[in-house]
Order: sequence, then structure tokens, then C-alpha cells
Amino acid sequence: MLTIKQLQAFYWVARLGTLSRAAEKLCITQSAITKRLREVQAVAARPLFERRGRKNQLTQFGRELEEECSALLGMLSVLDGQKGFDNQSARLLRVGLTEMVALTWFSDFLRRMKHVYPSITVQPEIDLSLLLQDKVEQGRLELSIVPEARTSDAMVKIEVGEVQFGWFAAAGIFAPGEVHSLHELATQPVIEQSENSVITAACSRLWESAGASPERIYGGNNVKALAGLISAGVGISCLPIALFRNELRAGTLQLLRTSTPAPSVGYSCCFLKSSDSALGYRVAEIAQQCSTFTRKPRRPAGRAHPRRD
Repeated sequence: MLTIKQLQAFYWVARLGTLSRAAEKLCITQSAITKRLREVQAVAARPLFERRGRKNQLTQFGRELEEECSALLGMLSVLDGQKGFDNQSARLLRVGLTEMVALTWFSDFLRRMKHVYPSITVQPEIDLSLLLQDKVEQGRLELSIVPEARTSDAMVKIEVGEVQFGWFAAAGIFAPGEVHSLHELATQPVIEQSENSVITAACSRLWESAGASPERIYGGNNVKALAGLISAGVGISCLPIALFRNELRAGTLQLLRTSTPAPSVGYSCCFLKSSDSALGYRVAEIAQQCSTFTRKPRRPAGRAHPRRD
């Protein structure tokens, strides 16, 4: 009879593709996961994987077993979530987030998680969104809260809101109250985050569509540091408006009015479609409740047929 730990080992090797990633996901050694996988293979008495080129892929039987494991582990996850808080087993939840989330509502999210799931320890990791999504797909993070999350058959994506960006300059460089074109903005150096940044890519599309070619300066991925460079007169930058209300009131930064609107960026909770999906949905709901980002209004659902009283 196979144990849950043995089935988990097979499932995560099948899902993540390598022994090392599965071992990291389950917080065990690679030798331990190899042993459990061999035990599953011995009970199955038929090949679970086959060599194709340089990669091991599931056999037909292996795919069928993976589906059965997914269903079984999913049901166990649901049952575990229905337990009383005192009976929940302690676990670590690795959550990836960008600087924008860390500087706004993530502290409220941590407090809510601690109240709802006292046995779960949230371990945050701050990085660029593309890198965080890769880590979720590799099983190195259970969940990420990122902007403009890419769509994937293996991932669940739940929206938590939008962030409005704006063009910032040092006070006195541009006439206040006037509307400026992108070509006017392009007379100043543009301070950017790395090319992997979502907002850098969005602004690049704006410049290209306007036919403008400003001088572009790399200023790092810390938005507060970028604001310091702007106030020093180094150049302009596109930053989240909500983070710099105090600087605008103090007059150290100027928010420019532009004929072409600055981008708005949608944020989502992302996690793998797996046996942990039930928890992922519950955590995403808590993120929605704590998020200070703008939420799109839901359209009322229409009836397919008129109601007859």
C-alpha cells in the first residue's frame, strides 16, 4: 500500500519535471524523494516515465496516475482546510511579491493570514514579477502577487486590482497645470527600472507608438530610489502614484498631466493548479480583501430568461 508521502513525491516530480525541484517543494532531500519515487515505481510494476531526447516524460500510465494523485491530494487539501484551527498542521507558505505590494498593503495581508491561519507562516520574497512567476512554475514559491501575470495552462490567476502610474518630474522642470505630449516628456532623460520590469516594457511600447526616442537611464528597481533621482533633477520616470502622495504635497515631486495617459498595471495572485489549489484560492481571497489597489466594478449577471412570478 502506497503512502501519501510516496504519492506526493511522484506527483511533484511529475508536475515540476525534476527531482531537485520536487525535493525543494516538499522540503526533503533529493535522496529521500528518489527513494519514494522508486517505491511508487515498484508498486506500479510498469514504467511511469520514459526517455524522450534529453528529457524524461510521463508514460500514458504515468499521466493517468498523476491525474489520480491530483484528485486525491486535492481532496486531502480540502479536508485539511476544513479542520479547526487548533488541528491544522504547521506549514510554510512562500509568497512572492513586488516592491509595490510590500510598500502598501502586504502588512495587512500578513495580519489577516495570521488571524485566519495561525499555523501557517508566510515567508515573503521580493523580486521582479517575471522572476517570481518562474519560481511559482518551478515550485520554489507557492504563490505570487505580481503585475501583468502571464496566462498559463498550469497556473491559476486571480485579479486583486489595478495600480495607476504617472509621469513624475522635479518641481519646476515642466510648467504646472499644462498638458504635455510624450514628445515633450522625451526632452528629458527617462529613468527606468530593468528591462524585465513590467512598467519598463509598458513605457517602451508608449514611446514606440508615439515615435519618440528619449535618452533612457537605468536607475535600479527600487522605486523610492528612483524618486530620489527625479527630485535631484536627473530625469523623469513613470511611477505608481499612490506611493508618492506625500512628496507631491511637499512639492519635491511634480505629477505631470499628459495627453497620452500613463499605464495602469493589473495585479494578480498566481499559483499552480495542483493539490494545493484549495489553499491558493483562499489566500487569494484574503489578498483581495486586503488590497488597496483599484478593483474593477463587477457587472451584474443578466438572466437568460425573464423571471415569471
